[in-house]
Amino acid sequence: MNRHVPLAGQPNFRDLGGYAAGDGRRIKWGLVYRSGELSQLSDADVGKLSELGIRTVVDLRSPEEVSARGEGRVPSGAQIVPLPIASSDMFAKLIPMFLKGDFSQVPPDLLDKINRVLVREFTEQYAGLLRALSDPANRPLVFHCTQGKDRAGFGAAMVLSALGVAWETVVEDYLLSNHFRKKENDKMLGMIRGFAANHGGPEGEAIAFSRVEGLLYVKEQSLQAAHAEIIERHGHIEAFLTDGLGCSVEGLERLRDELLE
Repeated sequence: MNRHVPLAGQPNFRDLGGYAAGDGRRIKWGLVYRSGELSQLSDADVGKLSELGIRTVVDLRSPEEVSARGEGRVPSGAQIVPLPIASSDMFAKLIPMFLKGDFSQVPPDLLDKINRVLVREFTEQYAGLLRALSDPANRPLVFHCTQGKDRAGFGAAMVLSALGVAWETVVEDYLLSNHFRKKENDKMLGMIRGFAANHGGPEGEAIAFSRVEGLLYVKEQSLQAAHAEIIERHGHIEAFLTDGLGCSVEGLERLRDELLE
């Protein structure tokens, strides 16, 4: 099976099937997908989602992002479940930097901090994602944010963990966004480097590249920051799933029985 689903309007749509769980079973293909935004899909892309049988689309974008980028284009009959995780504050702070071509104030560890915030402040949204996935009537299901790498990346980490996938494999899946988003990321980096060079010279260009590259490409350390936050607060991931996200042990066992083979 091919993990990546090629779409003209979204490079980071992929199947979470095939990953091995700790009990020797594997995730069934074609039931749960992760992605970036679906607002730029072509008609043919929407047709592809229809062929996949997508019933539920969990949208993790903020209302501001949906307003700016558009509602997701989904197959007829598919339901959209909004579970907004606001990132507008971060982008509001970045916009003046883009306009000035000065990225020196972007913290190098910004995404590490954001991943810790996802653990602390957005349990309701990730609990909602797991609840939606737990209802067989909602599957096949896709969850997404804008680029499909940070909020959706942590969401995938929780889905895979709930299904008993080893953390090392969770990290490997997280890093796949760098491969599938490379063309778009490099294009954006080129634009920003040119803009920064015009405004801040070679030094400004170097700073812009290092800081923005750190925002566009996911780093293992960022997901590990979320993992560290979970361990510090709950001791282990299973406890975060039950105590933090409200999953029952019976519910997790049922989800594994339904999604693993």
